[in-house]
Amino acid sequence: MSSRFGFPLLVGAALSAALAASARADDNLLRGPHPFLKENDLEAHVLIANGLGSSMSGAKLAFDYGYRLTSGPYALGIDLALNLQQAACTQTGSQGVCGPDTGTLFETLAGARWKFRTPIPLVPFVSAQGGIVFSFPNGADAAAGPMARVVGGANYFFFDWLGLGGEVGFSIGHVGYDATFPGSHTYSVIDFGGGIEFQF
Repeated sequence: MSSRFGFPLLVGAALSAALAASARADDNLLRGPHPFLKENDLEAHVLIANGLGSSMSGAKLAFDYGYRLTSGPYALGIDLALNLQQAACTQTGSQGVCGPDTGTLFETLAGARWKFRTPIPLVPFVSAQGGIVFSFPNGADAAAGPMARVVGGANYFFFDWLGLGGEVGFSIGHVGYDATFPGSHTYSVIDFGGGIEFQF
């Protein structure tokens, strides 16, 4: 009798436990405004960058660390960022040497970020940053220069610690290239994409 009814009872117990866990997870889902309880956050975004003029275009990875200073209808915090941009070049016999509008860029930034509470778990944000861009172009000497960046976007939070969303950014600055770089020294890039935010 135990062998006859043991397996169905075991399956029933497993299903009950799974349903209870699902109910607990569902209870933790955010349905109203984000509570702004945690002070730290980490963000990672995959972006498509469009360089204006002689600036590089390509894929971009953006990483941010934020520390919340205030709460209320909006949250003001410190924003530290490190962005890596790669402008790929496939060098072939017909194309010749890769141009100086290809290569690698690093943006190192610090600034402030404002997050805004809404009636649903959607958190819009804007960020203003300043820092240094390091440029390693193909066919020209590496250089660096000052830059500023503004970002706007929104994240939808399924839990108070996990959100998904997107952003649009604009970077502007001046890179101190030498005579090996034939283009403009103005650094100007528009980028957009999506990513994830963890709060802790």
